[in-house]
Amino acid sequence: MIVIIADDLTGAAETVGICLRHGVGAAMIMEIPGEERLQEYTKEGIAVLVIACDTRSGTLEEACRVNRLLGETLKQAGFTQIFKKIDSVLRGWVVPELNTLARLTGKSSLLIQPANPGAGRCIRDGKYFINGIELSETAFGLDPEFPASSSDVMEILQECLPGKEPASVIKFSIPDACYPEDLRNSALQCGPDVLPAGSAAFWEAYLEEQIKRGLILTAGINYRPHTQRKKPPVPSTHNFLMICGSAHQHSLDYDEYLRKQGVTLIEMPPELSSEQEPDPADLVAWASACVEAWKKEPRLALRIASKPINYENSAHKLKARFTDALQLILQQIKPAELFIEGGATAASLLNRLNWTTFKPVDELAPGVVRLQLMPEPSLFITLKPGSYFWPEFLFNS
Repeated sequence: MIVIIADDLTGAAETVGICLRHGVGAAMIMEIPGEERLQEYTKEGIAVLVIACDTRSGTLEEACRVNRLLGETLKQAGFTQIFKKIDSVLRGWVVPELNTLARLTGKSSLLIQPANPGAGRCIRDGKYFINGIELSETAFGLDPEFPASSSDVMEILQECLPGKEPASVIKFSIPDACYPEDLRNSALQCGPDVLPAGSAAFWEAYLEEQIKRGLILTAGINYRPHTQRKKPPVPSTHNFLMICGSAHQHSLDYDEYLRKQGVTLIEMPPELSSEQEPDPADLVAWASACVEAWKKEPRLALRIASKPINYENSAHKLKARFTDALQLILQQIKPAELFIEGGATAASLLNRLNWTTFKPVDELAPGVVRLQLMPEPSLFITLKPGSYFWPEFLFNS
């Protein structure tokens, strides 16, 4: 069994979707499993276990602590084939997390491949480009938690190190990648002593290599790209709650489309998004207003903010307040479907509700994955990274 350790929830779901696409048995959890549970997954025929950690949105110390616990558990249970899913533009505590895992699982080197040429995300001559534009010149240069102040991949990795120490005590490589073939070449370099880390696109190349070698068995389902697949079953769009936790422009542009489809969209009010700590009564009032709106028409979308909000620790505070309100709302309504965009928001909410185990159901589009909450089979949760698009067919049924 291969264990994927993902530093955010939507990235974890994306890797699960790729497993579904290739007919590979997979499961996803949001907690550190014990040795007995790991063995149970193996007995159930799970070929890939995805562990979503949400370490990207936490502190460096917390990220290393979680990876240390995971590394120790996996080593004791005898699971040493690990893939580390990281952000495709290198946000997060990439090198410290990888060093922690590598030391504990006996890996002598790291191969970091964040690129996704199919989405225009390439590394050329050690610099990161998105559709030909240097990373630091894109919207990622203004990211509230990990702004890309440079496009040089080594400098980006150096930024997340405490005290700007040398990039790694364990040797690593971060190869150029401008074409899908480059991802396959990177996968070929990942022997048993190498800890691979990278984007979902790199995971797919790595998985395909494992299948080719006979190290991962499929369920007899032939791989077909999305352009050749039948449209997957459309989730119910008559009884749903959509949680818009991303400030990416793709997400903001989608608001008008939702309104045209008759979906009620409510933004968190200024008193909850200001720098000053809000009055608990204001939180309850907004949650109650959302519940009343949903009762009138059970097709509701909620957003943190439609415009940038920047003050010290704003991303953390806004996410916490949004989660507080969502918990109150979900105590009073029972949607059949939850659509959540933004990995940090999704992880914050699901952890608060203690929803940690999921059965993969379908990949609606690349990166857009529908999960069944276990053991509550009546609730489905569809996750999407903020920078991705919802599939066009979703609200056209």
